[in-house]
Amino acid sequence: MPAFKYKQKCSRCKKNYVIVTWKNKFPLCYDCQKGGMQGEITDPKLKKLLDIPEEFYHENSFLRSIKINALRYGSLSEKQIEYFQKSADKMQKEKEELQNKLSPETKFNLAQSPSEKKGKKKIKLPKNKSTS
Repeated sequence: MPAFKYKQKCSRCKKNYVIVTWKNKFPLCYDCQKGGMQGEITDPKLKKLLDIPEEFYHENSFLRSIKINALRYGSLSEKQIEYFQKSADKMQKEKEELQNKLSPETKFNLAQSPSEKKGKKKIKLPKNKSTS
């Protein structure tokens, strides 16, 4: 049975909402943990392992905590590496499945840069008049 998930405000900044379960004692948002994730990784294996899209770190607090620990201590245990890879692979598969479900037109619109989207004209739809 999957755990219940709900939104709770970040314990540090009290501004952003974080998706949590009953296991999260001190939920932190991405913005509060971003400072701890910045740094240089010297180990080439860890550098390759932690080179995943930034959106994965934004969505998953477990991936953020692993990266913070790698930067803090300079290494990770075998179990941490194994579960980091499993979690990142799972998120990658979910992302690919979502992209496969999207229509070709939606994929094209998502692939365009914001500057390309600005050139398009917006179509205004007539407002529905409701009678009371």
